[in-house]
Amino acid sequence: MKRARAVGLVEAMLQRLDSDQEWPLPLVRQMWLFGSFTRGATEPHDVDVAIRFDRDERMTQAVVHAVFSGGNPYAPLRRALAGSSRGLQFQFENSAREQLEAEGTSMLALWERGGTLAQALGVLHAVAEDPDADRAERRDMIDAFEGFERYIPRQVRAELIGWQQQGAVIISRIELPDPPDDTDLLTTPDMRFAFRRWRDDSPLRRAALAGLARMKEFEAELDDVELAGQRLPRCGAARDTGARPAGGSTGSGRATRASRTASPTETAGWKWSSPHGRAP
Repeated sequence: MKRARAVGLVEAMLQRLDSDQEWPLPLVRQMWLFGSFTRGATEPHDVDVAIRFDRDERMTQAVVHAVFSGGNPYAPLRRALAGSSRGLQFQFENSAREQLEAEGTSMLALWERGGTLAQALGVLHAVAEDPDADRAERRDMIDAFEGFERYIPRQVRAELIGWQQQGAVIISRIELPDPPDDTDLLTTPDMRFAFRRWRDDSPLRRAALAGLARMKEFEAELDDVELAGQRLPRCGAARDTGARPAGGSTGSGRATRASRTASPTETAGWKWSSPHGRAP
């Protein structure tokens, strides 16, 4: 995106912090900018923002609920800070921010609770544009994550890569073709109900069908799968193959698959999810 739009996104976020005191914004304590925007890139891919916030009882409950439902525990904070805008990438974990700093990432202190909007805007507008600024080196990346890195938090990528290096998983990139129009994935009322959340022409619906069709090729039992937080009904007998796919899928039909190798005494579980924290 153009730099002017990036600046506008940050300005709108600061104005929300300054004017809106509804939960969860009062939990935000500090904010930093980092990445290509702070180096002056004329067309940053997005604006990287690190957040330090307090965890009250309501936030703790939201995190626990997200863990058990497969949702994004930071979704309320992100919506409050960014609204419906895209282009802001948030880092909410203190440990991840500290790791970035330890690796030499420069963090620009933008805002702190008790400061003024004018002070924060002054810091923002003081970041000079640099036509020669390049993109930061991306760490914890493999080919399978290419193009998906903004949807997979870095600490998650690092952990997955570590598992692969230990031989616990195999991560690969696959293409997911569309299933035929007469697919039997929608033959039961319960299954049709699971897809009612999307329009027939929705790319998310298309990706979900493609992913489930791929799972059927592996003879996976679909009643072990959660689709957008809802356990799917049993769709016919299937047997355990010992290695099951897991990963993320987008509306384009591309996906990342992680197959965990099963020992003689255990079989692996799996789950599909979309880049935005919802099943495709």
